[in-house]
Amino acid sequence: MKKQATLFQEAEATVLSELDLQEAEKIAAQLKTAVSIHCLKIEVAGSIRRQAKVHDIDFVAVTKTDKDWQKITDTLKRLKAKLSCQGNSLVKAFLPCQNGLFQVDFYRAKPATFGIHLLVRTGSAEHNMWLAAQAITKGMRLKYSQGLIQNDKAIAGETEQSVFEALGLPYPAPQEREIVENKPLWMPPQKS
Repeated sequence: MKKQATLFQEAEATVLSELDLQEAEKIAAQLKTAVSIHCLKIEVAGSIRRQAKVHDIDFVAVTKTDKDWQKITDTLKRLKAKLSCQGNSLVKAFLPCQNGLFQVDFYRAKPATFGIHLLVRTGSAEHNMWLAAQAITKGMRLKYSQGLIQNDKAIAGETEQSVFEALGLPYPAPQEREIVENKPLWMPPQKS
């Protein structure tokens, strides 16, 4: 006979596909506070930073040591998160909240690549593709793991602003990083 525990299985928690922006900001702030002791630098990225629809909570972090990166995972486990990916540069988990689980991603950067990670992880994806195309037209490459590359050397990436400056572009607010009619929201209209 089977044990009773296996006869009546617990219902799987629902994975939420979207959270209200204010609720997501609240969870992100609490989580940032919980793990910041292990970080030299940590920022909320993604759709929260762009003030858009929130489908996951993204962080970019620079940890003091590999052990501190592991402590982020340990903190998530203490918060009853279900880990789905645990590596040297990325941790993905489903954190209990409201009426289910919500995806939380931690991206590990180095001090020299913090800005490029924050830029890419903030998005939007379409804005990132537009920015990458702009880099190519100027003989450069946008590489999230290295920075803005020219002649096989990183010329910007420690800050987001340094990337925009190196591309000769204004530094837009995160909520302006959307593409409308094939151009960034922050770009002034062309005079005819």
